Order: sequence, then C-alpha cells, then structure tokens
Amino acid sequence: MLRLSNVPIDNAIRYFDAAGVTHGLLVPTPTGYGKSIMDATFGFRYFLKTTGIHDYSTQGQGQACKALVPAYLVYQDKLEPTRASLYRPKTKQGDPRIWFSNLKKYCKPTDLLIVIAKDEVLYVFNMSDPFLVQSFGIPGAYPHDILQDCANVISPIATELLDKLREIHARGFIRGVSHGDTNVGMTLEKLLGIPPNAKKAPDYKGIELKASRQLGRKSKGVSMLGSKKITLFTQTPEWERSPMRAADILRRFGYYNADKKRQQLYCTIANVPNSQGLYLDASDEVDLWNKAQTPNFSGDVAVWALETLRERMLKKHRETFWVQASSRLENGKEFLRYDVVRHTRSPNVANLGNYFDTGIITVDYALHFKPTGRVRDHGYLFRVASNKFHHLFPIEKVYILKDKSEPQ
Repeated sequence: MLRLSNVPIDNAIRYFDAAGVTHGLLVPTPTGYGKSIMDATFGFRYFLKTTGIHDYSTQGQGQACKALVPAYLVYQDKLEPTRASLYRPKTKQGDPRIWFSNLKKYCKPTDLLIVIAKDEVLYVFNMSDPFLVQSFGIPGAYPHDILQDCANVISPIATELLDKLREIHARGFIRGVSHGDTNVGMTLEKLLGIPPNAKKAPDYKGIELKASRQLGRKSKGVSMLGSKKITLFTQTPEWERSPMRAADILRRFGYYNADKKRQQLYCTIANVPNSQGLYLDASDEVDLWNKAQTPNFSGDVAVWALETLRERMLKKHRETFWVQASSRLENGKEFLRYDVVRHTRSPNVANLGNYFDTGIITVDYALHFKPTGRVRDHGYLFRVASNKFHHLFPIEKVYILKDKSEPQ
C-alpha cells in the first residue's frame, strides 16, 4: 500500500522525525478509497498499539465490535473534527480496517497520510498537499504548532550525561585506550567510568551510547573519519524457522579467500540482490526474509520475525546519545576529542518492514569457516546508511559540545 504513495515518503516523514514524534503511515488505494476502507497495515497497527490508541489483536469481528476514536484532519489554518472507525470485518479472516469520516473531502487516492497521537486523539496530515507541507515551517500554522506540542524534552539523566560529555570535550584530544574501530567507543566508556561489557542493555542509566569518528571533514591535520553505515544492533536469524543454517549459507553463497585460506562470506544484504544473489524481503509485514536468486538457487535462506527486530530496536535505542569524535594520530597513536552529540528517543519502529523493503536498513553477514570446520560469525549486523539515519532515529537535538548555550 505504501508503495502507491504519490509523494516520496522519505521527504514527508522528515518533519515528524525532526520533532521526535511517533507516527503511522496510510495510503488509500483507488479501490479502497471508492469503498471508504483502508487496510490497517502491520506498521500502522503497531503505531496504534504502542501509542495506546487501539489493539486490533483483542478486537472481535463485525460491526458490533467496531471502535471509534476521536480525530482531527489537519489543515494549515484549521482542524476539522472527524473520527476513525477501527474494525475487523467478518469476511477475509477479519483483516484490520480503518477509515476516517469526511476523508474524501480531505485527500485523493494514493495521497500519503501521516497520523500521530496526542492525548488519545489522532491527528491526520495529508503530506501530498503542498500547502500543508509548507506550513510546517510557519509558527502559528496548525501543522507546525501541533508537532511542537508533541516534541520530546530532555530528561534529567540526559542532562547529566551531556554535562559529563562537555567536561570530556573540554580536556581536548585524549589518547585512546585501544586501536581500530572499537577505540572511539572503548575510550569514551572508560572516560565515563563504564566498565566493558557485552550485555545488550543500554550503557548509561538507560541511555545507549554509540560513539564514532566524524565523517567526511579534515581540518588542520585533524582527520575526521567515520563509517558511511551505522551499526544498530546484531540479531541472529531464527534458525529453527530458517531453511538454512549458517554453515549451509556459507557453503552455498560463500567464496574462497586465498590470502586467509578459508571459505568466507562478508557481504551486505539489501532490498535488491547482491553479487551473491542474496536480498531482503519484508513484504508480508510479519517476517524479514533473506532470500536468494541465483542461476542455481531460488528461494528462502533465513528469517527474522519483524516483531523481534522491533523489540530489539526499542530496547537498544529507546534513548541514545550518538557521540561523534575528531581523530588525529601522533607517533602512531590515536587521540580523540568528543565534539558532537546527536540525541534521539523513541525510534520509529512501526514502519520497520518498509525500511527493509526500501533499502534504508541492510544486514551484513560476517561468516567464515575456522580450521576446525566450525563456523565463526561476527554477528548479523543490522545497519543504516548515515544519510538515512533520520528515518529510524528522529533527531531530537544536536549538541555542539563546545557551545553550552543552546542545541544547534
């Protein structure tokens, strides 16, 4: 359904991402528009459930079980009262449906609707209306003011951590405690007094810390490097439901590394087939499938439940400080200065399946056979391109640590 949107989704959701506001997406199809029904997709159902508006899984089928939720259609200069009808028909296995009264006066088929929740009321934004989109930048206009009212504020713990990072920045370049990619994170954890651990829980009193070198700038001998992709978390496939295990994947799709004298598979899997023929498919909105299309094989390889990935994302990144550091070398040793914090909350997981299907999130395999014949894996890495970061993690505030006045 979302693929039918007549405007780019990436551009439309940036206003809500920037405000840190959880949202759901709907696109009325021509057929549904004519019948005054829309499918409540998995992502939209998840949005309703996590915001406490409605849970379709507990709803009975038929008109007698229909739920009505107060709502507003948002214009640039007014709010029009409406109500959402949430129901499951007795036919078609009770597939969840939604409709808003007076919606046909508000939008056309294939228009992109973004819905948010505030005080148990839904607000509908027609992001295919250019006049409404323009009003997001105008204080006093309804779209602008509603988003500002819903925006998150910084917590006392986040303020405490931010003050500590400012103190660390004031110390200038500090010699790293390790080397390689892990140096920037391990050094920051030591400076904050966080003991090394392999747990999946957040690092600082419930706040996750992700440190990286700054990307793409060089100044006065300071090399600001970084990765074009950001690792979100690792998650092993559900092997009990997967057609293949790690060893099977490695044998069929791996390649021989003559230098290291081993069979290995180090590759990125996205929404289109890579050189090994591997790709991702989340079109059923329930599972994320790693599939393959090669001259010798076509079919399913491995699977993750999207619900598991949503829970993993929420647990790992409910609140995160993405700390960026400048880096320079002195006599072969790396020195780091922590300069910038990107503070995010409430990752947008309702539309996770769509992010896989559009290539925003990818999965890295890092597998090889050890001399014993056993598989060595470095984790199944779920990653997002740095220029697509804002889709998953609404940037609540960006702090330049040398400036203690206001976030920039």
